Amino acid sequence: MHDDGARWLPKFLADSGYRHATYTHQWTEVLIWRDTERWLGRGSDRDSALEDALTQMFPSAAARQLFDRFRDGLAQEPARPQPAPVSAPVSAEVIPPPPPTPTPTPTPAPAPEPELPRSPIVGRIQLPTYPAAAVAEARETLEEILKDIQDMRPDFALMSPRYQKVYMLAWISRARSFDEQFQGEHKITVLVRRIAHELTNLSKTLWPGSVQALQMNAVPACVVAELGLKTLHAPKTWAEAHEFVQNHRERAMTSEVPVDDYGWADRPRKAPPGPPRTLLREAQRAVEAIAGNVTDPPPRHLTTPPEELPNDQLDALVKHAQALRDIRRFIAAEEPETWGAVMGRLRWLAGRLGERLPQLRRWLDPDFIPPPERAKTGPSADQVRQQQAAVRAERDALAGVDGFDDETLLAFLGRAFDAHNTPEVASLIQPIRPRIDALRPDLFEDRRMRRRLTGLQDVLKRGELGVLPTDSDHDTEEENDDVDDPGAHLVAQVRPKVEGKRVLFVSNREDPDLKSKLEESLGLDITWCDGNARKVQAQCESISRHSYDYVLIATGFQAHNIDGILARAARASTIPYVRVFKGRPLAVARALARTLGVASAA
Repeated sequence: MHDDGARWLPKFLADSGYRHATYTHQWTEVLIWRDTERWLGRGSDRDSALEDALTQMFPSAAARQLFDRFRDGLAQEPARPQPAPVSAPVSAEVIPPPPPTPTPTPTPAPAPEPELPRSPIVGRIQLPTYPAAAVAEARETLEEILKDIQDMRPDFALMSPRYQKVYMLAWISRARSFDEQFQGEHKITVLVRRIAHELTNLSKTLWPGSVQALQMNAVPACVVAELGLKTLHAPKTWAEAHEFVQNHRERAMTSEVPVDDYGWADRPRKAPPGPPRTLLREAQRAVEAIAGNVTDPPPRHLTTPPEELPNDQLDALVKHAQALRDIRRFIAAEEPETWGAVMGRLRWLAGRLGERLPQLRRWLDPDFIPPPERAKTGPSADQVRQQQAAVRAERDALAGVDGFDDETLLAFLGRAFDAHNTPEVASLIQPIRPRIDALRPDLFEDRRMRRRLTGLQDVLKRGELGVLPTDSDHDTEEENDDVDDPGAHLVAQVRPKVEGKRVLFVSNREDPDLKSKLEESLGLDITWCDGNARKVQAQCESISRHSYDYVLIATGFQAHNIDGILARAARASTIPYVRVFKGRPLAVARALARTLGVASAA
């Protein structure tokens, strides 16, 4: 590769400090560089290779248009002054002086025109300026998108991967439309990058699959394939892409089987096969033992290669996936983001395992309907309480005996493992710990029990003791076993703080049943608004008169422009503005708990 010295590089790039070189063999390569930048183009000749490099340097249509305007320089070089012509020789004849001319009357100089604001200049490209009010409004809208993402995190974590991707596409396409509209406005670009960064972090934790629109070189047309749709008129701008997502989101979220608000085909069930929080913790520990902390991005490499994971560990992952499906509705009021992170890491693991574990893929598929008979498996809460009470009594009896054989101890441990998780067993056996420390795992004939004893001894060495459940804990769990209201405990915490408060609830349709449920469960005085533009404008005036204590909006049904109008009105009147997903009682209670700082809010 050599610099041929030819002036084929566009003047604009040469003036900006870029250098160039070519390589020709059976094809041509063009290298353009400056400092640490490198742009390599290939083609059949120099012109096509240069065009390839320029396409990489200026990927968007807007950037290329600006470059084409200035590729030959911003202006023509100023004309050099021509030398004055040589005057003819002057004769010696004396020329009389001209007659004096009258002195003209001086006229006042015109007032200078006001200097117009200069546009910012990037390199040698002069970018347009924008009205300050328009920039401020765009920044405000982008800040609202960031807040919407934060407010939606608990509900977002509970969604199926398909629903998560649709919401991500709506957020990022709307954000990029402002970056496209206000090209070169640094503060707008920074906010858009923050939104893309936030969504990228979410995707790494929840793992809904690849979202191309989050990549820096994404083009608007990519949202069509991301939604799983086809069209003859692909979006050419991000504003068109956002409109496409909004117009087709319902079709993209449609499933072949009936699904709930979050996109899962789970059947209602009376109670999970154990305490929801305990089942979640067990699943989290099992997954993190293989694939690292679920709240961090997935590791680059697994400690144990997927093909070397033992079958019993893989079978345990399937059982944990089943349990996570069982507890989703019950954990939604407590730790939805942890549940979503564990499910996301399981999806990531399923991809690494390939076809080795099809059962795991099946239970992670939101369209898979769990078989009805699973509702009858597992002990009830009352049975668990009885088992734990019997194990405690047996532990006390062993602690009061001077000596007992290993066979008795092994039988006790088997019943303890059936009633408690490993950290709880570690707390339970403290009075007889020396005997447990001396116990050899190979005494168990059952391989699963040998593994559990080894795990117990490791937990004891690390001092990671669990908290044993009490009778009051079981009573609370029994009170919360009602399938129709798994978040009753959270509702009970929120109601005293909001009872009797005047609330404006904005949805896209009238829903008397939902209004009645919210008023009955939380004691709210609700004024309903169906999202009609004229009605929303009237309600904004009511908000300005402080007619409400809270403004709630069901963002799962509402257009973004309505959301923005109401958010600005509520903020101007310092009235709490709360996004409540689709407005179901549990989602409303969780959102209000987060706004009020109630400790149980996820």
